[in-house]
Amino acid sequence: MKLLRKESHPVVEMLGRTPIWNGLSSQDLNSIVRSAKDLRYNAGEVIVKKGERGVGFYLILDGSVEVKLGEIVLSKLGPGQFFGEMSIIDDEPRSADVITVEPSRCLVLTAWAFESLLSNHPKIALKMLREFVRRLRDTDKAFSE
Repeated sequence: MKLLRKESHPVVEMLGRTPIWNGLSSQDLNSIVRSAKDLRYNAGEVIVKKGERGVGFYLILDGSVEVKLGEIVLSKLGPGQFFGEMSIIDDEPRSADVITVEPSRCLVLTAWAFESLLSNHPKIALKMLREFVRRLRDTDKAFSE
């Protein structure tokens, strides 16, 4: 299997710029792309629904989504941002709805592809854990202010 060159593949290049994976080698970034699916969604489409079991981790490549609880918009996410990290790790139901605001494209890692990827590429796991902890600290800080 031929590895994609970082400079020749736009998705690999984008992964290298995202906080969750920047600093990883081209080989690690290519492994992520090979393990994931590139999915497209129409505007207004529900990508994940609160209460359902999570089967994927999503990295937004193009477009934007809203993370919602009922009618309350918790956040708006765009290219380079991600969602679905909690459910893919603990297999618990989704904690919010995620709905596209405009036509969007996501790189999706299924739970089984995610586990295999992390088992075979510990640097990816470490990089992701650091970003998850950063997000948790940001949330804790917001609640304590």
